[in-house]
Amino acid sequence: MKKYLAFLIIFTTMIIMSCGPRGKKTEIKIGHTVAVVTVNQSTVTRSVELFGSIYGERQVTVTPKIMGRVTQIVKPEGSAIKENDTILYILNDISGMDYKPGPVLSPISGIVGKIYVDIGQTVAQTMPVATIASYSENVKVKAPISDQDLPYVKRGTPAYISVSAISNGTFEGKVTNVSTVVDQVSGSATVEVTLSNRDKKLIPGMACNIKLEIEKKSDVIALPLSALFTDGFSKVLVTDNKNIAHFREIKVGLIGSEFVEITSGLNIGEKVVTTGKERVSDGDEVKTVEGAQ
Repeated sequence: MKKYLAFLIIFTTMIIMSCGPRGKKTEIKIGHTVAVVTVNQSTVTRSVELFGSIYGERQVTVTPKIMGRVTQIVKPEGSAIKENDTILYILNDISGMDYKPGPVLSPISGIVGKIYVDIGQTVAQTMPVATIASYSENVKVKAPISDQDLPYVKRGTPAYISVSAISNGTFEGKVTNVSTVVDQVSGSATVEVTLSNRDKKLIPGMACNIKLEIEKKSDVIALPLSALFTDGFSKVLVTDNKNIAHFREIKVGLIGSEFVEITSGLNIGEKVVTTGKERVSDGDEVKTVEGAQ
């Protein structure tokens, strides 16, 4: 259907030349071919795409209580660890002092997600040395969201998570927390999504894309976005029962990802042009292909 429609639109205006009795040439103009949709009720959904990371249900960044040189890493990345187990040892080797290596302990049970230091490296008390993540059947996703979209995100909002590192890596979750503070520099807040991880495919630290459905209206008069002109979304092209096209002023409500709500100007059952509308003037006769968007 799409190939057929494209072929017809390319040749929207054909000129047939014929010779009259005295050799005069007569031009016969065939109307443009356009795609139309029937106005109907539908569901309009506005979504926002975010980029975030996967976290454990509990996740902490560990910093040492002493400064010194890393002498041993007891629990490498990916290791299971219990609360108060030793992650690594640090030796305060100040000249003239005889210290023993001191342990850096895990504050929670879980998995060693990341080790930020190497053996022999000197660390300070405020320097992160490891991340420990605890997760069972659920994980969390955290992502920044703009202050403009923040008011529309509520707890329970559906979220769809895709992870490029996993084949068929699309998962469903729900928003469980929304930050009430907006960073003044970035102009964004943090949204948190919780989702099931029973098969343990999702690992803390993985990058992911998040799609949130932040606005939704059901059973409203709607059109595909392709039916609207880009100069203000204030008009459409309607065809009557004689296939004559006329511009119609409209008012829009919710502008979704695929459809737009029409609050006035159209009635259910009318035909609106989608593809090919830019070639048509008010009052033109057109040929229509039903259903293509």
